[in-house]
Amino acid sequence: MVAAGVLGFAGCATAPPGGAPETGLTGAARVAAVTKRAEERWALLIKGDVKAAYAYLSPASRAVTSLERYEARTRTGNFREYKLDRVSCEAETCRVRLFLTFDHRVMQGVVTPIEETWVFEGGQAWFVYRE
Repeated sequence: MVAAGVLGFAGCATAPPGGAPETGLTGAARVAAVTKRAEERWALLIKGDVKAAYAYLSPASRAVTSLERYEARTRTGNFREYKLDRVSCEAETCRVRLFLTFDHRVMQGVVTPIEETWVFEGGQAWFVYRE
């Protein structure tokens, strides 16, 4: 059930050699920026700090999903760890693939793949939240 809520996060993929027009970042710099932000966000979720993780949502995601709704739909109590597998970017979006380990009431240490979409807006990488 926990994983089902998390699996709603999906994504997109690889920056052009010159970088995105809005950010001016090269492909490698975009990947590095998204990797850093994704790791920060998942560290917060592992700690159970959903409120702080909400700040990583894109402005558009926050416009349609209130903090209260996000907190209600994001149950992190059983999250153990995450491991980033890959980050790839193209145009204005990036795709993050990771593996989340969590405990279920029936099984411990369940590992599930997750794909997330990140976008650049205002020079910053933001997580696209999908319910």
